[in-house]
This record gives sequence, C-alpha cells and structure tokens, in this order.
Amino acid sequence: MVKHHCRMVFKFKLGFFTDLHGSEYSFKRSLNIAKSKRVDFLIISGGLIAKEILFVEDIGGRYFLNGKKVNLNNLNEDALRSGKYIVVDKKEVIEDIKSDKSKLEKIVIEKASEQMSRWVKIAEEIFRLEKVFWSPAHGDIPQLDSILKNYGSNLINENVINLEEIQIVSLGFGSPIGNSYREIPDSELYIKGKSLLKDADKERLIMNFHMPPLNTKLDNAKVGLRKSHVGSKAVLDLITEFQPIISLHGHVHESTSMDKVGETIAINPGSLYQLGDPSIVTFEVHKELKSFGSVNVSKYVIKNIEFVSTNPLDVI
Repeated sequence: MVKHHCRMVFKFKLGFFTDLHGSEYSFKRSLNIAKSKRVDFLIISGGLIAKEILFVEDIGGRYFLNGKKVNLNNLNEDALRSGKYIVVDKKEVIEDIKSDKSKLEKIVIEKASEQMSRWVKIAEEIFRLEKVFWSPAHGDIPQLDSILKNYGSNLINENVINLEEIQIVSLGFGSPIGNSYREIPDSELYIKGKSLLKDADKERLIMNFHMPPLNTKLDNAKVGLRKSHVGSKAVLDLITEFQPIISLHGHVHESTSMDKVGETIAINPGSLYQLGDPSIVTFEVHKELKSFGSVNVSKYVIKNIEFVSTNPLDVI
C-alpha cells in the first residue's frame, strides 16, 4: 500500500458580494467586513446601480415627493441606505425628463457615474484597487463598464482572469425579465458561458456567473405567495459540465445559501440592499500537495466558508 501525506503549499482568502443596487450603506458595510475578515481579494458583482429614481419637486425651496412635503436631508440619507437616485428640480423640468427616454437615460448614466466615482475611491481607501474586482451584471447599464474603467477599477465580467494560481471566469448576463439591461435567453447564456469556459482548467477554476443554477437552494424566489425556482438551466449545465472548485452567484436576493452541484460548491450571498445591510461570503482557497510515494499531486480545495450578514465592526 502506497502511503500518502498532505501538506499545504499556499492559501488565500476571497470575499464576494453582489446585488447592491445603489445602496451605499450596504457597499461600505460589506467592504468593512471584508477588511475585518482580512480577505486578500474581493469580487463585487452586479447589479451595482440603483433600480429607482425619486423625482423631487422644488417649489421655492420647499421639497415635494409625489405631492407630499419631504425633508431633503432625510430623503438623501434614506436613498443612500436603500439604494435610490434623487433628482431635485422644477416641475416642468421633471415632466420633461420623464417624458423623454434619452433624457432619463442620461440622468441614470450621470447618477451611476457619480456613485461609482465614490465607490471606487472608498474601495481604494479600504483595500487597494488591484485587490478589488468588479463584475457588472443584470440590471447594470451597458455604459457602466467604461465608467468603472475610467475610475481605474479592475473589470472582470465576460472575461477569464488569473488570480494567483486560480482562474476566475465571470459572466453577468441574466434571464429576460423584460425591462433590464444585460438580459439574454438561456440558450445564449449557455453559448457565451461555454465559449468563455472552453479553455478553462477545471482543477483551478472559479465560476462567477450572476445567474444561480436552476433547482438549487440558490434560486428560490418569492413569486406571489409561493416560492419558485427562477435560476438558469444553462448555468446548471455549465457547472455540471465544467465542475469548478466553487461557483459564485447572485440575482435572487432572498436565496442566501450554499449547495452542491456534483462536486462543485455553489454560493449565493443574497442581498439585503433595501435595508442598507451587508451580505458577504468569505472563503479560503487552499492548494494542497499530496505525495503518493515519490509522486506529488496538487489539488485546490475550498475551506472555511463564512456567510456574514451583520457585524459589530460595521462602521458607516
């Protein structure tokens, strides 16, 4: 019988969070947790931008939202917490913006750009930019990629990157819901995913696909009064086929969980962005060397997975 023993060659720690939808509180708190957990690298996945714009009427220095008088400071604070963009202007300007699709889009681009310039600065202060990877996804405007690039951030969506000895393959497209950016049919998602993965090295592969795999613990959404599986068959098939060491997902905010697809650990940290709360998962990638007599075989394994939703060290 051949004796074998195991020793660790290296390890590093990754943090992953997703679906911030414009919540500044959620973003800062997740970053602080990543720092307190001493992660080496961080992946911030989409949707990054807010889903909603609040139009506030300025009537002689008094402010009204949907006809109700509001305190602008409180409203701004709430918007930073729950992830909304605010436009303050005269009634006729607001009507004009609302009735013109291109003006509305211009506002979204402006607001997203303003927010990302802050977020990238904050990420640089708390970490260093080369340790933070951004992966825009479903719900993010197409212009977001160039906005983030202009601020000097590492963009990894629709790409294969090497990190230490690990490969990360990222794809942000989601299933069609009819009103979102970056949505494609599942059949196309499979083709795009497959072409990104075709040269991947399964032994050291991390998949970062925004859509969760279908019929798992990761894709349970509330539809009306009941829960149903809303994940992607394409993503499930790709994980089954390529068997990465871990796969990272989002999209279904209420489905914070971990599951196995074959040998692959699949994870969805979920999102509590409306509350301004953090949702982040951290884990370690270990490279172990197994010796079988005179033969050494290396293997990458995932250890110490931790889901963190709140933390006493949260500082806003």
